[in-house]
Amino acid sequence: MSELKIFVDVSESSTNKVVICQENATKLHVSNGTSIEVENPDNAKKINAVVEISNMVLDFAAQISKNIVDALEFSGVELILRPVSSTGLAPPKLQIPKVPSPRPVPVPQPQVRSATDSSLTPLPTPPPQMAPSRPMPQPRAAPLPQIPPEPATQPTPISQPFQPPMPQPTPPPAPKPTQASIPQVTPMPRPPSPTPQPQMVPTPPPQQVPPMPGQDMGIEAPSPTPYSNQIDIYTLQNQKGGIILNPIVDNGIEGGKIQLSSTVIQQLGLAPGLLVAWEDPLTRSVGSARVSQALINPTEIRMSRDTKQDTNIQAQQIVVYSTEPPIQKASEMMLEVQSQPNLLGYCLVSPRTQYTLSINQDDVLAFEDELTGAIGAAKAEILESAPNNTIIIDSEILEASGIGSFEVKVYKNLRPIIPLQSVSLGINPISGENMWEIISTARQNVDSLKGWLSNYIIFKGIKLRWNAVNIACSILNTTPDLTGDILAQITENTTINLTPTGLIPFNAILIIDISRSMMARDVFVTNIAPAIEGIKAAMESREIQEFLKNFKAGINIPRRISAAFAAVLFLSEKVGRGFGEKVSVIRFADEAQILPFQEGYYMDSASGKKGVLEEAARLIVDRIGNAYGQSTNMGQAMVKAYQVLTEFNRISPNQPSMIILLTDGVPTDGDDFFKAIKMFADNPNVVIYIVGLGNPDDELMTRAAQLCGGEYFKPEDAGELLIWYSKRARDLTVKLKAHKE
Repeated sequence: MSELKIFVDVSESSTNKVVICQENATKLHVSNGTSIEVENPDNAKKINAVVEISNMVLDFAAQISKNIVDALEFSGVELILRPVSSTGLAPPKLQIPKVPSPRPVPVPQPQVRSATDSSLTPLPTPPPQMAPSRPMPQPRAAPLPQIPPEPATQPTPISQPFQPPMPQPTPPPAPKPTQASIPQVTPMPRPPSPTPQPQMVPTPPPQQVPPMPGQDMGIEAPSPTPYSNQIDIYTLQNQKGGIILNPIVDNGIEGGKIQLSSTVIQQLGLAPGLLVAWEDPLTRSVGSARVSQALINPTEIRMSRDTKQDTNIQAQQIVVYSTEPPIQKASEMMLEVQSQPNLLGYCLVSPRTQYTLSINQDDVLAFEDELTGAIGAAKAEILESAPNNTIIIDSEILEASGIGSFEVKVYKNLRPIIPLQSVSLGINPISGENMWEIISTARQNVDSLKGWLSNYIIFKGIKLRWNAVNIACSILNTTPDLTGDILAQITENTTINLTPTGLIPFNAILIIDISRSMMARDVFVTNIAPAIEGIKAAMESREIQEFLKNFKAGINIPRRISAAFAAVLFLSEKVGRGFGEKVSVIRFADEAQILPFQEGYYMDSASGKKGVLEEAARLIVDRIGNAYGQSTNMGQAMVKAYQVLTEFNRISPNQPSMIILLTDGVPTDGDDFFKAIKMFADNPNVVIYIVGLGNPDDELMTRAAQLCGGEYFKPEDAGELLIWYSKRARDLTVKLKAHKE
């Protein structure tokens, strides 16, 4: 073969070298250290280089030094290689006699042919100890044949016993001459062969018999390869059904993983996170790792240096193949159930489950107990170490769902997840008894609380534990309601109400507007019978009994009368609890005044003195129900409340306090009201509620209440007002917003 077109593997570690395999060297009639011509077929540029033969190079490629590639301005795929003579010219083509080619000799023994056999059919090879059967000339000393530096261009006649010239490589055996005459012999190069030929070396046969005229030279077996089990890479590829890739070391890849391009991953029928294997055709060593997808060349497999060394990769190309069974897409599948705590609302599945159900990270998976019909849902997290036939579910979600089977039906949730407008959480400590401390902690970590809750898919009956802050909570009610199998989620816009599930003593400050507008008669009396009967049973004084006669069903009463009744009902509930809670009452119009209770500024619900409640009720009816002013100085009223709160904190530090402001208008003291509100905003032990009658500034009141963990409430009638006050006397609920002002 005069030339060879071959793929290029650029080598930056050598200069002026072309490294090829022995088979290609034989085809080009070159050996180690000889010159070879390299041509770029795209621009016809040529350059000479030095040949190096290596069994580490594949038969379709050559390692060519980078300086050669640069000199040829090579940017394609293949280069042309051809041998050159010492003068830089290609060697002439040798004339090959038109004689049948003998069968290749399997062992390095001379063949014996009949002198008159025109068909040149080989005879059986004699044993190694025996001399050839044909007549032999008398032995004489003769020098061993020498390898000429270059092949002779013309053969010369032979007049003496033949000393055969040694072409490189040695040609096949020539036809045996007759005894009568010895013809002239033209050296023959090896004819092209699709399979590698044994290397011919210019040494005598093993018997050390001097070569006879026209006698074939012996054949030496090729030197043994260091990889006795090596296999052709294409054969290996067919066996494994894989892809041939170049292993590239990347120290940025963590151990136990490899990187493939998306194209290769698809060709192998894999997906990120699944297992892939490879085999080296030289060492026959195998390795495996989990796949990660990367923007890399589709001819490469990237791995860490440790992975390459640990799996003994020596070849420049390896066969990469999948060890996973084919993934079959499905809309649902049965999986075994494992429970694990502290998964923060997630369930864990394997990458194989991920691709079977066509889900992504954070998609919602629903799971159903086919025996009981119990259902639950959770966000999916893909975990490579999760077993393929298992779903690992947060223990709290599993418990709340009521699933008791060892196997559940799992499917991607396709129903809409409803965002909740509001949710009321019953709060209690996981350990210990200080429930208000838990409420205060939650108030100071609103964003963290919402972030924690947003991990969970909310369904009816779910109970959660936030171990980091010692909080256990249950869903009391939501807007909209959770009915049936509706799934919902808490968002940053969800209003959260925190209600202690146990009894918490708290003090209270009632602030009541007595401005002239509070005399308006527009509060409709309805649904107040239970409140009337409760007050009558607790108080027998004539003043209170006369006061209650104002509340006849079906009529409208003045705002100030309904406000006074609400305050009396609040005090009655506090005394009934018996926790020693303190209640202070402030009225305001042109100025703010603290009502005196037995020469003090608050009523002690557990004072034990006879008639304490009735005395407080008569004071409220007299000072609020029968009085009025002109202005609505809310700012001044809030300053008074701050003074009372300071005294409460002095008497009972860290005990929570509730402030309820009732008004029917807008502040007449400008920005003083909102400035005063901000004094309470950062106090975790205070909750401010605001009740609006008539036509107050709804937007301002809402902002003020939300800033301090409370709510703005606007009752439709007297019944709603009294029920609300009665509930507030027993229930310290804190409202949380995602964003404070």
